[in-house]
Amino acid sequence: MAKYTHKKRQSIAETKQGRTLSRAQQDELKRLGDAFRSLGRRTTAQAYEVGDYLSRAKSILPEKELGAWIKEVCKFTPKTGRNYIAVHTNLMDYKERLEAAAVAPTILFVLAYAEQQYVEPVVAAIEAGEQLTVAQVKAMVGVAAKKRVASSDEALNVGGIAGLRKAAELKTSQDMAQFHGLMAAVLKRVEVAMEPLAKGRAVKKGQLQDAIIYDCRHAHDLLNSIAAPMKAEMVQSMNWRPARLPEGSAWRKVQVLLHRMGGADDWPDRTGFVDWLRDEVVPLMRFVVHGEPLVSADEDLATAEGDAVESDDRAQKEREVTLARISSVLNGATTTSSRPRDPRESRRAESAAAA
Repeated sequence: MAKYTHKKRQSIAETKQGRTLSRAQQDELKRLGDAFRSLGRRTTAQAYEVGDYLSRAKSILPEKELGAWIKEVCKFTPKTGRNYIAVHTNLMDYKERLEAAAVAPTILFVLAYAEQQYVEPVVAAIEAGEQLTVAQVKAMVGVAAKKRVASSDEALNVGGIAGLRKAAELKTSQDMAQFHGLMAAVLKRVEVAMEPLAKGRAVKKGQLQDAIIYDCRHAHDLLNSIAAPMKAEMVQSMNWRPARLPEGSAWRKVQVLLHRMGGADDWPDRTGFVDWLRDEVVPLMRFVVHGEPLVSADEDLATAEGDAVESDDRAQKEREVTLARISSVLNGATTTSSRPRDPRESRRAESAAAA
């Protein structure tokens, strides 16, 4: 059986290509290979460049020959090559944002095959500062769940309470990832919409509504699915529905807010719109996305009362100090006036009176 060296294989490949490719096509492939080799570390921008080079090679070579060319020139598998091509083809609308966020190629590969509706929440979450892993991104776009259900019996084909728990965990993890992505996207859009305030300009209410209202509806449904218990109706024939979360809890406030934000007619008018965004929407969104604690109304009142008491104490102390100084001055004057006269002064006064 004949054995071929590396150089021999390359020579055979070039001979085969030479029979089907023009000189211009061969020169273009060589130029693309040289350009690829000149790239250094795989940054986000370079991932797009690699996808561009491979897309051009794809337009020249048939599928099988493209795979061989990728293995020979790029030193990675044809599957990885297809991933780079997908990044260049499917994520061009997000190129500037992904490059600015320095997203790793491994995450780009997941996003490149995701449905459009799932890409934006992931990108917004990354822009909001979330350090997402590949597994988390897969869950947010539904890849991990589909793969597990298709390849394993652990999730949906096991009976009993243990099987039900596995199915519930699978569903909940996917719902939570999508919920978090939607909330991160909503928070990002709200913060961007409020940026004109720093320049004394108005926040565009209608534009913000168009951008987030449906995401808020979906997020509300996901939150109910994740955390709200089912409530039985008074009439037995009616379907059960998600109940309200416990009154006074932070997540109850989130549930109410998302329901309100999902209906355009429920938003405040222009006079209270900005205060609502600043005092209610942003704090609750940051509570959900970043885990920042909420300051309750009672805490606000207690803080205000504490500040008032502290102010009163300072004023009282200042009054006491002032009164003490006045008293000291007055006491000093009284002491001086009541002090016994020197006898010599008395004699001088009598002599003066006699004269």
